[in-house]
Amino acid sequence: MYDRQDLKWVGRQLRLNSGRLLATVEPDGNFVGMFRVRMPNKPLTEMVNITRAKDAAISMALVELNLTKRRQTAPAAPPVESKRRAVG
Repeated sequence: MYDRQDLKWVGRQLRLNSGRLLATVEPDGNFVGMFRVRMPNKPLTEMVNITRAKDAAISMALVELNLTKRRQTAPAAPPVESKRRAVG
């Protein structure tokens, strides 16, 4: 399970300690002092201040990382024995 200690900020880029880019915090084009979070394959978030943007980026990245990890490590469903009788 990933947590905040597995992440680091490099400027406005949120990265795994391994270096993988997870999200960036970008300034809004219209409003000074407002930012949005960009993640791969996700739409840009609503605008917020830099502190909230960084917190949101961390939360969103951890959700994605842990969902992916859970899918990869989830045990396969046990086989189900059929209780049907042959018709014939």
